[in-house]
Amino acid sequence: MMLLVFPLLFFFCIALAFSFAGRRFLRRWRNDADEAERRPQEERRPLRWLAPGLTALRTAPDPEARVFRLAYKRRGRITVSDAVIDLGLSIQQAEELLNSLVDDLRVRMEVTPNGLVVYEFPEILARFRKS
Repeated sequence: MMLLVFPLLFFFCIALAFSFAGRRFLRRWRNDADEAERRPQEERRPLRWLAPGLTALRTAPDPEARVFRLAYKRRGRITVSDAVIDLGLSIQQAEELLNSLVDDLRVRMEVTPNGLVVYEFPEILARFRKS
């Protein structure tokens, strides 16, 4: 009888230890993930493998850079609605930002026959016309 009790007791203790360690690991992992989600995007640590100069560029919350990325994604033509949806700005903020970028060189404002205001990025449009 004793030969049967000791191995069972041993395996029970091992299982209990793994259970406590696993629960502690999962709790810590969830807390770290929750904390990372609560931090704003600007405060999150950049990827360590990127070069130091690139990390500043990747994490910079520059609104103009975000607009140009959006324009590239939209193949060189965006509207105020696109900026509101993709950048999370209010209509007024998006319109002011896009109007501040208009210089008729890199960004120009066009009005379609339907009355839709479209912001065109000639440099980006040229890239997509070539390919």
